[in-house]
Amino acid sequence: MYNQFTKYLSLMLFLAGISIIAKAEIKSPNYDFNLAVIESFFPGKGIEEARKDKAIKSDIFEDNGNIKIWRFKVNKKSYILDIYAQVKDDKITDMYVRLPQHFSHDQVLADLQKRYKKQDKYVNKDMSSLYVWMNRDGNNVIYHGSCSITCFPMFVEVVSTDKTVTPLYQKLNEALPKW
Repeated sequence: MYNQFTKYLSLMLFLAGISIIAKAEIKSPNYDFNLAVIESFFPGKGIEEARKDKAIKSDIFEDNGNIKIWRFKVNKKSYILDIYAQVKDDKITDMYVRLPQHFSHDQVLADLQKRYKKQDKYVNKDMSSLYVWMNRDGNNVIYHGSCSITCFPMFVEVVSTDKTVTPLYQKLNEALPKW
């Protein structure tokens, strides 16, 4: 009995020593994502700055004269983001980005809370949560995360508080086919 215990203890110490020597590191699935990746597309920024700064591809999704919806593809090493930005007179008014579902909800939410502090509104229904930060830097920030086996982000939207422009989420909802 004593001999078996010492073998087990020796094995555990050996494995602990190897893991320390190997300096094993577990990387989160978010890779290098943080809000700085999409900051060029926040309301108030110029469209030309966004086009040349981060986007690998951009095109006009909808054109209504001085108000346009631009679609951008931002390529990172391990993921590609599709970003939609509403532009009025060459200034971004709204931004919507669909985040990859292999990202960690906890890290995206922590990044948002680090930047904007505690959310003003929170709704949770059927394993799906909506977080809203009101009037932060002249913008409203909306984040949606959902859970199944693990929790994952759905989207981040930054909406200008300018009431003269129809919010981007309303325009995108209108563009969807009616069932």
